[in-house]
Amino acid sequence: MSCGQLVPVAQYFIDLRVAATLILASWPEAGRFTATTALAQAIGREAEQRLRDSRRRTPGGSKRPYGINSLFAPMESPLTMGAVLGIAESVLEARDKNWAERVLRPLYDAALVLHRDSFRELARLPGTSLALQRVLGVVKETADSPSPEIYVRGPRNG
Repeated sequence: MSCGQLVPVAQYFIDLRVAATLILASWPEAGRFTATTALAQAIGREAEQRLRDSRRRTPGGSKRPYGINSLFAPMESPLTMGAVLGIAESVLEARDKNWAERVLRPLYDAALVLHRDSFRELARLPGTSLALQRVLGVVKETADSPSPEIYVRGPRNG
C-alpha cells in the first residue's frame, strides 16, 4: 500500500525514497512520528547538516543550490536511516488516503520552501506512484483516470 492504494513493489520503494527525503527536508515537521526522542535527535542532526550543505551555491552564480543533492543522498548512519524509513513506511502504509495527505502535504509544502523546482521534480520522479502524486497534489485526480494494474505473480507449478 502507498497512500491508500495498492502499488507495484518498485513504485513503493520509489515512494519510500520520496517520503524519506521529504521527512528530512521538512524536519522537525515530522518529529511527532518518531518512536523515541533519541531517534528524533539523530534525525534532527542529520537534517541540520543536510540543510546546511544544501544552502551552498554553485560556483558561477547559479541560482540552484550546489548542495541540493545532499537532501537526496542516502544517509550514512544506519540508525538515522532506519528512523527516517520507519516514519516514511508508517505514513505510506496508511490505508486512508486522506490521512496520508494530511501528513505528507505539509512536509511537501515545507520542502517546497527550500527549493521549489527540485522538490517538484522529486514529487514527479519517474516511477513514483500516482497515489503519492495525488496526495502531494502534483497530479489531478479525475473520475475517469485509469488505475494502474497490479500484477501478482503466483506460485510456479513445476
